[in-house]
Amino acid sequence: MKKYLLVLILFFIFSCACYRRACPPQKIRSDKSVSQEINSETFVEISLLGGGIYGGINPVSQDKKVIENNGTILISYKQLYTDGKSKTLFTSRGEVEELAKFIHDNGFFAMKNVYDCSASDKECKDRKTKYPPAVPLRIKVTIGNLKKEVKVTVYDKRMINYPDNLKAIVNKINEVISQAGKSG
Repeated sequence: MKKYLLVLILFFIFSCACYRRACPPQKIRSDKSVSQEINSETFVEISLLGGGIYGGINPVSQDKKVIENNGTILISYKQLYTDGKSKTLFTSRGEVEELAKFIHDNGFFAMKNVYDCSASDKECKDRKTKYPPAVPLRIKVTIGNLKKEVKVTVYDKRMINYPDNLKAIVNKINEVISQAGKSG
């Protein structure tokens, strides 16, 4: 019995050592986001989806903005009764890198995946079921090996306590898109 227990303990120690070698821990910064160097070789893609209300005579059923790695910005939206529309804008790769750094430095990768109504907030829960219904805001970001999506079920700071940095990130994404629209 003692021999069996000793073999079992040695097997456990060996397994832990092999796991540690095969799956090294990621470097964690003090803000708990994974560190990522951003340069001209780093793949970057940023998407902003939804974040409004589904209402009106011809409601928007899809609203999507994507900033691609090379600076191409794809904007598309569909309405319930009319064909979808799309627009392509362009910004510089340097602007994409700057935006990626802003997003990373504002702690995006340390944020929760979902920001939703608190369990006790009846007004917020009711807002999700009222007409016109709220369309959740989804922000998807890929920077190198880092990938994350953050969803805010009702993009209204009075109802959901999401970080101020998230609003700053959304504003910065829209600012980059807006500047590309003015120059194009």
